[in-house]
Amino acid sequence: MSEEAKKIAEKKKISKENFYDDFHELAHKCIIYSILIPYYHLKYKVKIFGTENIPKRPYIIASNHFSYSDPTILAIALKEPIAYVAKQELFDDKKLSGIITFLGSIPINREKPGPSSLKRVREAFNAGWPIGIFIEGTRNQSREYMTKLEPGAAFIAKFCGGAQVLPMGIQGGEQPGSELIVKIGQSIQFDEKLPLEELTFKYGQAIADLADLKLQI
Repeated sequence: MSEEAKKIAEKKKISKENFYDDFHELAHKCIIYSILIPYYHLKYKVKIFGTENIPKRPYIIASNHFSYSDPTILAIALKEPIAYVAKQELFDDKKLSGIITFLGSIPINREKPGPSSLKRVREAFNAGWPIGIFIEGTRNQSREYMTKLEPGAAFIAKFCGGAQVLPMGIQGGEQPGSELIVKIGQSIQFDEKLPLEELTFKYGQAIADLADLKLQI
């Protein structure tokens, strides 16, 4: 094999293993602009507020969570690729696993995050990708309250060297033709003096305010 062929083969290998390179970012943006934005604007009355608050990448995204559509809803609001931290169980389905893995999702054991998951988080963050996480840890279809807050956003912010967290709130979208509102708050700087529980509450309160929800304390 010639030297040039070796280089091409190596590039293909890197691209296959690295889900946060230029190719995958371009794929995300093509999907966002050609499919997701037209789809959601046809299905709902989409309103997005606070785009001026989007910080320089990378950062952590924390949001409330109503439905399986939420990852794509946040993507059309930010118009950026997002590496979502997702529960391990979603990767048990081979077909779904292949799709969400290609899109940069990171499987994680919510009770005990393993080193391979944290390695992927660091790879995505170091590549400049926003890391997305739903602060309630699972879907909550209540349109009045947010459920128990999980410390994942604060933990990942600390793990990524004190990363800023961008709170986002999703409202509406209960049925076709209804308003679907996404509000982007001001990013919250990491405070190493605060315990993760206090940081989690701080993020959760900001999200609840944006989504017009109450926190269950």
